[in-house]
Amino acid sequence: MMPRQTEDAVVLDFARKWEPYGGADASEILLCFGLSVDEFRARLHRILTRKSAFDLEPDLHRRLLRYAATR
Repeated sequence: MMPRQTEDAVVLDFARKWEPYGGADASEILLCFGLSVDEFRARLHRILTRKSAFDLEPDLHRRLLRYAATR
């Protein structure tokens, strides 16, 4: 099993990659993580609200938080 930090980094990298396109579609999220869009967004939100996520560029952090809050 991968350490939590590594899993979180994979989620952040995925979200960062898809952010310019409004986020990945449901099939891509399911294929990569085995999660629904809502589950993925909830997980991303948890990651982004941890102190370690503040290393992201502030504007990108805000955009990803806005995406994660969308339901």
